[in-house]
Amino acid sequence: MAEGQRVVVGMDVGATKVLAGYVDEAGRVLRQARSPMDRSNQDAALWSIEAALEALMSAPWEGPAPLAVGFGVVGQTDPATATWVRAMNIPIHTSVDMTARFTARYGLPAAVDNDVHAATLAELRWGAGRGAREFIYLNVGTGVAAGLVCNGQLVRGAANYAGELGHMAVAGEDILCPCGRRGCLEPVASGGGMIQRARDLLPTYPDSALGRLPEGMPLDAHAIFTYAEAGDPLAQRLASEAVEALGKALVNLINLLNPEIIVVGGGVFADGWLLPRLRAVVERDALSGALRTLRGIHLSTLQPDLVGLLGAAVLAWDRIAS
Repeated sequence: MAEGQRVVVGMDVGATKVLAGYVDEAGRVLRQARSPMDRSNQDAALWSIEAALEALMSAPWEGPAPLAVGFGVVGQTDPATATWVRAMNIPIHTSVDMTARFTARYGLPAAVDNDVHAATLAELRWGAGRGAREFIYLNVGTGVAAGLVCNGQLVRGAANYAGELGHMAVAGEDILCPCGRRGCLEPVASGGGMIQRARDLLPTYPDSALGRLPEGMPLDAHAIFTYAEAGDPLAQRLASEAVEALGKALVNLINLLNPEIIVVGGGVFADGWLLPRLRAVVERDALSGALRTLRGIHLSTLQPDLVGLLGAAVLAWDRIAS
């Protein structure tokens, strides 16, 4: 451990796991520990987080004591009060004071934000968005969300709710979103949305290879893109709808915000199929003035399984600096 080195704790709180780790000021993860998430009820979920933090903090550690704890979580948060307000895929129905619940016993301040805001800050500090003043981070995984940076600052909105790109109305009116509205992006372009849409449409395409995938190959975005390339009509429909809807949403953001750079992450980009097609839609449809100053649409340079942890660590570092 370098002399004078400082560390914080990052807590990446997801629907299936909690990843905790010590992170230094250069964005190096010095130790990490993964624990399962119990989503049976709110108390069980909070206990999962508490157990993960305790496991990290109580283990032998020769490095410096951490200075703060940052939590990147799903759902709505209030960073000003370090409060987790609510979430759906983790059952948080009553607001949680993260300092009182998790860090007071360690004498450490807590910081909290939603996972995509946190990942955006990690990309801005240590990733492909480093040095950009006007920047968009687009995450397409189980859902769709964006982090928006203007003049070097994360755009939060009045209730820290900015960036819910998955509910931009850019898809067909025949598509019903779980939010109750029609035409949302998320059911068409997210990994979870494409899987559900494939299942809904399979009866209409009884000969589709998506209904008889090889053993060990899950029905996911990768399978849809693979069979789209092979000419499967259902897979081609799903892939084409995803590209056009996501491209339209991104073009709207580019025309509105005039970013220098866009960084994409999330599991739907993992196999490399989507990104060049998304670039083609942007180049075709975005305003020429906005395109001239767009330096590129790039895949995240941060390790995919650590970007949430790094984002949570940025929250902690910013909490110390504030």
